[in-house]
Amino acid sequence: MKRISRLILFLLVFPAVLKAENLSFGLGYPYISLKYDLPAVSAEGRFVSDPGIRVYSGRGYWNFHQSEKLNGFAGLEVGYIKFNTLDTRGTGYEGALFVGGEYVVTEKIYLLMDFAPTLIALRHDTYRDIKVSGVEYVVNLGFYYRFGKPGSKAEPANKRAVKSSAAGGGAAQKEPDWLAGKIYNPEVETWLSRLKSPDWQERRVAAFELGKIKAAQALNPLLELLNDENDKVRGVAALALGRIGGQQALYPLMERLKDGSAYVRASAAKGLGYLGDRHAGNALEGALKDPSKEVRKAAGKALEKTGAATQP
Repeated sequence: MKRISRLILFLLVFPAVLKAENLSFGLGYPYISLKYDLPAVSAEGRFVSDPGIRVYSGRGYWNFHQSEKLNGFAGLEVGYIKFNTLDTRGTGYEGALFVGGEYVVTEKIYLLMDFAPTLIALRHDTYRDIKVSGVEYVVNLGFYYRFGKPGSKAEPANKRAVKSSAAGGGAAQKEPDWLAGKIYNPEVETWLSRLKSPDWQERRVAAFELGKIKAAQALNPLLELLNDENDKVRGVAALALGRIGGQQALYPLMERLKDGSAYVRASAAKGLGYLGDRHAGNALEGALKDPSKEVRKAAGKALEKTGAATQP
């Protein structure tokens, strides 16, 4: 009876899982998991199976770094252990602090790896005075399939409509009106409101998402964010402005090439590269002498994109 009820529950839940935009299914050694992602945090449930050992654990992630291909995270894991080997049987608990990253292989598949010093405490079922505890150093590696798009929610209906009409009619794709600020979009409004959050991580994630969808409504708020007290926020704002485009962003980005943070200067150079405006040529050539290797490299690539590179 229990098996039948579990099967029914699986058949009811699995179709919903397939439609969940923020869910991923993970397969590692030796575990399977379901992971739910939000911009700044994630949660995961894992089941580990090894000969004679079962582990049921939950994980909480803090996503402290996000880029197009690589995301960095840290977090906490707690779990319940059940073991039954030839010579002993019992239960136990485990707790781990981990740090690692995700590498995006394709739009749907990513590789996750982390290092986790793990505290394990075990107790024998029969001889309860026998307890074993210690720290193990564990490396987790797994492949994950994301049901939705990486780091995104479901697309707005009007954006999907533009895509489908362009695909069906064979006509050239037209930029959705909501990108140009002509149509109210709840997702854009949500990210715009988070630009004012007292939490710098929230401001950073909001700037990243607005740049990714090229929301023209975010141009002025992002220009203000170039003066944020946190260099991580200023850097992402510079990148987002470059992706959104517009003449208004040109000179503010050129000014950020003088920022005290090398990360911000490199981000500003990349943003100017996205803009592709030849008027940034002189400022980018000056950045080629920057003491930071990353800034010099970003400035060189930006000069190539703007077409303002000095001819030999």
